[in-house]
Amino acid sequence: MARLAPLIVALLLVGCASDPTVVKVPVIQRAVPPPEMTVPVPPPGRIFTVPGVASVACLDPVGRDALVGYVDLLRQRVAAWEAWAAP
Repeated sequence: MARLAPLIVALLLVGCASDPTVVKVPVIQRAVPPPEMTVPVPPPGRIFTVPGVASVACLDPVGRDALVGYVDLLRQRVAAWEAWAAP
């Protein structure tokens, strides 16, 4: 071990005396989504009704159309996010 001490000291001095190597690495920047994609999708409101003759699964025709429109808006938003995030 005593024979290695001068070698270790010499290696430390050489390592500390040399200029550090600069490695340039690209940094990923956070992408900002378009403002129209961050606006919340408005909920359809009260669409469910009490069970009755005019409603199927507690949805009357107007409520069904509102629910289908809401689901379509959500699907369009998901598709827009997927298209925007694709490389």
